[in-house]
Amino acid sequence: MKILAICLLFVFATLAHAAPSSKIASPDPNNATAARFLPGSDFEVGMTFADVEAVILRKYRDWHKTEGRQAISTHSTKGVAGGDYVNSIKLESPRRPDGAPLSDIYKLHFTSPLSGSTLYGITRDVRFPHLPKDRIAYDAWTKTLSAHWGEPYAVKGPNEDDIVRAFFFFDNAGVAASHQDNQPCTAMFRKIHAITQDAADNIEAVIGEMERERCHFLIEASAIFGKNALLVQTLSRSTDLHAYLRDMLARKSYKGQ
Repeated sequence: MKILAICLLFVFATLAHAAPSSKIASPDPNNATAARFLPGSDFEVGMTFADVEAVILRKYRDWHKTEGRQAISTHSTKGVAGGDYVNSIKLESPRRPDGAPLSDIYKLHFTSPLSGSTLYGITRDVRFPHLPKDRIAYDAWTKTLSAHWGEPYAVKGPNEDDIVRAFFFFDNAGVAASHQDNQPCTAMFRKIHAITQDAADNIEAVIGEMERERCHFLIEASAIFGKNALLVQTLSRSTDLHAYLRDMLARKSYKGQ
């Protein structure tokens, strides 16, 4: 697997290019490889909850839908004016006998009504059949990622479980963050994770750091490789970190009526 890691870095480096300045690149709908594992253009960060529901009704009516709910306040789950809200939707593809993935799942995450109930996170989790003809090779995976998002900000793996992860950060204009030795975006992301664990009081400070370092958006792509470097499972996640933190701050400050 060391050879795989070296090849992975080489492919990313040689195919890298800057993301469009207008927005973060979306997968090409005509790219058959991308269509098999990357989130499509049906859902886009910033969509309203109503817009997402309309798309689901139009194109994902036969997928199994599960909603998650969360209290508006971060301090209490009971007795809060306004109650709770739908903070996530999980869509699971029905099984098909035509060589489709064994499992295809979308997870959609929303801000609270305090921030407009907008889509801030999109995840697609795909598990592939064991037949080689139905699976994707790692080089096709890395080339597809690079074609859309350029050189990763950081790459980790493969680890003992044969998992490789690539991370891409973009500023508010969709320009990719340049790789630096001290990796400020990675350090800032760790602080966000710490906030979610202990509800720390430094949300505003981290938001300020995010804006200074221009790490507004995160795209994380991971893959598990099996025999002959063929993909077993992929997970692609796109997150508007800035919207996520701003909403967390709004909920933390919410006192109810």
